[in-house]
Amino acid sequence: MNWKFWKKTGTDPLPKPKELVSDLGKYLVVNLQYDPDWVWQLKMVTDLPKDGTARFRVFDSATAAMQGQTIKNYTSLDGQQGLILFDGWYRKQTRELEVNDYYQAMKNDQAV
Repeated sequence: MNWKFWKKTGTDPLPKPKELVSDLGKYLVVNLQYDPDWVWQLKMVTDLPKDGTARFRVFDSATAAMQGQTIKNYTSLDGQQGLILFDGWYRKQTRELEVNDYYQAMKNDQAV
C-alpha cells in the first residue's frame, strides 16, 4: 500500500514572492536613483525560467495588503497593473537584466 496523497500532480508551481535579487536592487538604487531603504523592502515574483531567462515583477507587499490583495506568484499580478512597480527579465548566469519602470509614471500621475 503506497499512498502518495501528499504529492500533487500537474504542472510545476510558480515561485512565491521573495526578496529582490541583489543585481536588481542595485540597479534600482544606482541607475534609477531610488531610495535604498524603500527598494530593499520591495518583493518580486518570477515566472519559470526559459533558456536561463526569468521574467519578474516587483511590487510593494504593504500596498498590496492595504488593497486586500494576496500575491502568491507571478500570475497573481496579471490583473493588478496598479501594483506592479517594475517588471522585466533577468539572466542569472550572465547577470543581465532589463527593467521597465512603472513607478515613475505612477508618481508623475499622482503629482498632476
